[in-house]
Amino acid sequence: MKRKAWSLALALSIGLCFLSLVVSASDSVPFSLDAPENLTVELKRDQNNWPYFAVTLDVPESVQTINANLSEDYQHYPGANCLPVAIRFESKYGDYDWNEAPSMYTLTEMAVSDLLGGHEYGYYPYEEEDAAGGINVEAEVYSFRAYFYSSWGHLNSFIDKEVQSDYSNLVVIGNPAAYRGASDWAIEDLDQAVEYGFITERIKDDVGGFITREEFAELAVQMYELYTGKEAEPAPRDTFTDTDNPEILKAHALGIVVGIGNNQFAPDVLINREQMAAMLYRSVEVLNPEADMSIVGAPTFDDEKDIAPYFVTNVKFIAKHNFLTSLESGQFAPKTFSTREQAVVAAVRIFDAYGGEND
Repeated sequence: MKRKAWSLALALSIGLCFLSLVVSASDSVPFSLDAPENLTVELKRDQNNWPYFAVTLDVPESVQTINANLSEDYQHYPGANCLPVAIRFESKYGDYDWNEAPSMYTLTEMAVSDLLGGHEYGYYPYEEEDAAGGINVEAEVYSFRAYFYSSWGHLNSFIDKEVQSDYSNLVVIGNPAAYRGASDWAIEDLDQAVEYGFITERIKDDVGGFITREEFAELAVQMYELYTGKEAEPAPRDTFTDTDNPEILKAHALGIVVGIGNNQFAPDVLINREQMAAMLYRSVEVLNPEADMSIVGAPTFDDEKDIAPYFVTNVKFIAKHNFLTSLESGQFAPKTFSTREQAVVAAVRIFDAYGGEND
């Protein structure tokens, strides 16, 4: 009885091993594909003068051979039906994921035979209604990659599988936007700020957001160094315990920004409008010690009583020269947080008002 049981177990084990081999063989791919080589992207214009990206790549000889075999006989590889090799192109820009951005055409593939025949893949990075120029393709960064694939299936079955290569090299083309998130009223001054170099890396991706003490210090130093043509000297590195940013130390040494006490600067704390008025006021004093700091003729505000007494002169001076203006309601809103674009626009206006005097 034991011998029969052992024989049955052995037979069952052999059967399971054989079944495993059959399943494994049925799942094996008929061939492998090398990755595309030398992916290149070029910005061109079509017959309608619409910009598009022309994408080409090199097809390895091994892939050319496989494609030629399949173009002649779908069943060239034993036990499988395989379609000729094709290419999938992937692209992305902005905050979109791969192949999720709007485009004129949804087709992202082409046959290897077409590429070898001298054709190129064209990517139009906008929807048709925007084709006349709604998107400035030269003011954005685009990324491209591609891979080969062949659809296949077992004989007498569905073609429901794919052989895929690895990705090609990644190509990045275009120019990053100088800034994002701007309000319409600020664009003219922000464009000027780009030329001056006032749009720092820390703020460029969201200029409409609230500005921190660190970000303002960096902006103020940019303005000072452009105005004077020399690099500012920083305060000692151990001046503050919560930052060693050299731009903050420079702004502190210049007297444009101060700490909050206990050897701290609080770099991530947001600045309200009356605080920024004070920093802008001190910036003018540093840039042009001979400037007329009078507040005679300065405007009044409906909420003037809300301005801290020690900030009144600062606010009046900045408002008098239109460096930082009131809100549409006629209020200054001193306790409202300042935005990055407000700070940059004020810096541009201050530089334009006093910069010429240093020529």
